[in-house]
Amino acid sequence: MKRQYASIDIARYVSALLVVCIHTFPFLEISETFNTYFIHTVCRLAVPFFFTTSGFFFFRNYDLENEYVNDARLKKALLRLFRIYLIWTIIYLPYTIFDYTHNGFRISYLFTYVRDFIFNGSYYHLWFLPALMLADVIVYYLYKKKGLKFTLITTFAFYVVGYLINVYTPVWESLPYISFLFGFFTKALSTARNGIFFGPMFIAIGLLLSRTRRLPKKVSLLAFLISFVLLFCEVALYRHFNILRDLTSMYICLVPAVYFLVNYLLKVNIPYRKMFTILRHDSLMIYTSHILFAKIFLVLMPHAHLVVYFLTLACAQCLAGFVTRYQDQYPILKKLL
Repeated sequence: MKRQYASIDIARYVSALLVVCIHTFPFLEISETFNTYFIHTVCRLAVPFFFTTSGFFFFRNYDLENEYVNDARLKKALLRLFRIYLIWTIIYLPYTIFDYTHNGFRISYLFTYVRDFIFNGSYYHLWFLPALMLADVIVYYLYKKKGLKFTLITTFAFYVVGYLINVYTPVWESLPYISFLFGFFTKALSTARNGIFFGPMFIAIGLLLSRTRRLPKKVSLLAFLISFVLLFCEVALYRHFNILRDLTSMYICLVPAVYFLVNYLLKVNIPYRKMFTILRHDSLMIYTSHILFAKIFLVLMPHAHLVVYFLTLACAQCLAGFVTRYQDQYPILKKLL
C-alpha cells in the first residue's frame, strides 16, 4: 500500500519549498511580474495540496461501521496537530512579542492575539495548523451526519463565500455601506483564509478521493493542465482589474486544479523507500520553521530575495535534518513531527 503514496510525499516536500517562496519573493529583483504570477499560480497550489492530502490520508481509513474508532482517530489527529501548534507557538513567541511591541503596545493586542491563535495562527504562517484542525472537525461531522454529497456542496458553498471575501476585498472596502459591514468581518476573523471558508473545501476533496475510484492518469494530468491554465487566466484577470493583493489566495480554479493534481499523483507508482518518510517529516519542519530564518535574512538582505530564499531553505532543511536524525536519541524532538 505504501508504494503508491511515495509520489505524495515527494510532492508535499516540493510544496513546502513553494511555501518558502511565498514568504521570500525569490524572483522579485529578476522580474516583479514573473514573481507575482509564480507565487499566485504555482505556489498557491501548495497549501491546498497539504489540506487535500491530509484529508485523503485521514479518510482513507474511515470505517463506516465503527464510529467509535473514527472518533478516536479524529481525536488522536487533533491532539497531534494541537501539540505541534502549541510548540511552534512557543518557539515563535519572541517574534510575536517583537511584532506586537516594536511600534508600541496596546491592550487590544491581547484580544487580537487570542483571535489569531484560534483562527489565523499564533504567527502568520502557522494559520495552517488551526485551520487544518477546524476543517477536519467540520468535514468529519458533515460527512458523518449528512454524507459525501452534502459535505462537498456545503464546503464548496463556504469556499465561494470565502473566495468573494478574499479576492474582492478591495471592492468591498471601496463601497460606502458595505465597507462598514466588511469592517466587522475583518475585526472578527481578519481573513477568510481559515478553517471555516478555506480548509474544509480541500479536506473534502481529500475525502472524495479517499472514497471514490481514481480517474485514469492521462485524464487527470490533462485536466490538471487545463485547470492550471485557467488558474493563470484567473490571476491575470484580477491583476488586470487591480484587485490582486499579496494575501489573495482563494481562487475558484484552485479547486479543480488540486483535485486533478492529487488524483494524478495517486496514480503514479514509485517504489517506496525510507527517504520518502523522511521527506514527509522534512516538509512539515520546513513549513513550520522557515519564517525563523526568513525574517532575519530579509532584514539583513532586503534587496537579495533569491539569496534569502536559498539561505532560508538551507537553514530550514538543516534543522529538519537534525530533528529527523536525532529524534530517537532525543525523544523531545518527536514532538515537532
